Amino acid sequence: MFWIVTVGLFLLAVLFVLAPIWFRVRTQPVDSDELRKQANIALFQERSGELEAEFSAGSLDQQQFDLLLSELQMGLLADVELNEKAVSSANARPNLRSNSYEALRSLNTSTYLLPLVFVLALPVFAYGLYNQWGYIDDVQVMDLFQRTVDNQGDSAETRELIIALGELAQANPDMPWAFYFLAENFAAVGLFEEAQIAYQKAADLLDETPEKALVLGRIAMAMYINSEFEFGAQVKAVIDQARAINPSEMSVLQLLAAEAEQREDYSDAIDYWRLMIQANPNGDFAEELRFRIAAAQDILAERNGGRSGPQINVALSLSPEADLNPDLRVFLAVRNAEQDGLPPLAAVDTTVSALPASFQLDNTSAVGPYNLSSAESVYVTALASFRGVATPAPGDYRVKSAALMLDSDAEVVLELELSERLP
Repeated sequence: MFWIVTVGLFLLAVLFVLAPIWFRVRTQPVDSDELRKQANIALFQERSGELEAEFSAGSLDQQQFDLLLSELQMGLLADVELNEKAVSSANARPNLRSNSYEALRSLNTSTYLLPLVFVLALPVFAYGLYNQWGYIDDVQVMDLFQRTVDNQGDSAETRELIIALGELAQANPDMPWAFYFLAENFAAVGLFEEAQIAYQKAADLLDETPEKALVLGRIAMAMYINSEFEFGAQVKAVIDQARAINPSEMSVLQLLAAEAEQREDYSDAIDYWRLMIQANPNGDFAEELRFRIAAAQDILAERNGGRSGPQINVALSLSPEADLNPDLRVFLAVRNAEQDGLPPLAAVDTTVSALPASFQLDNTSAVGPYNLSSAESVYVTALASFRGVATPAPGDYRVKSAALMLDSDAEVVLELELSERLP
């Protein structure tokens, strides 16, 4: 791709240099004929003026003046007709090849030869200078890295990349990403022991940055697989090292969540899944994790035989200044503070006549695919709706709480008062 772009840019540069020269040569005869025509007309006008001056001065009589003016007009007409025939002949189709040949032959002059030589010498000099001082090696390396990322299970391509990246890593033992992408290709074909070694070499060359945490996560995953899915002390040590650099490293969280789920420790698994959701709350993977959290909470509820997950106790009252119909419906809802547009995580409804009242919202109050356990930060709203629906409208009474942080077994107490109308 690099060389295709390079050749394309070179051809574009050549076009910018040669096109004006070519069109200038082809149009030059036409331009010369036009100039000759204009010169003939100017001479005719000048000579006509002289004849009129002589006639006015009495040097010429009427017969002489008419004869000389007629000869001058016939001479101009003959020159113009001859010029037009030459132009039409030059533009005729049978002579196109001849004109092109004349145009090419005119390029041999010194006026056009120097730009042509410059254009032809440009790629030679450019390649030589770039090969000496440029970054051609980096371009080739990035191509190998991109091929690794784009490879979709092509085993032949993976083998070629292993050979190429192995040679690159051997020639550049201080290049961490050569070892990293070599390890990625090893892992793609199931060579996890080799992958672990290459990942370790890459980590040893990196500073304490999030990139190193990523590589350490890959090391932990390879070690976990090589130990036949045993979460031993060595794996735990690598994970601790990675989380000390970046507590939210995705590959580490995935490994911790998988290990917790394998142990059927769903509370820990939920905590790790919720951290993973924070990386991209609106992605498809986050949606999948929310379903897994809800399923894990159901398992915990069945296992414990009672309430499981966070609980929010809301004391809701109506301002004395608000004179509302006792039959007006009131909606109480808990929503995810990190992602707008989702259905409520929990909701109940009542009427104005029941206020003040206390309400308990937990996972059993869910009205959609998500419950309180699927969010880490929530807010609570209460709405007195004149239309009797849960969607706010102008004139309704509504109150909204501040954001509330929840953990797996949080219990929150909250007081809300309906006192303000929506504009």
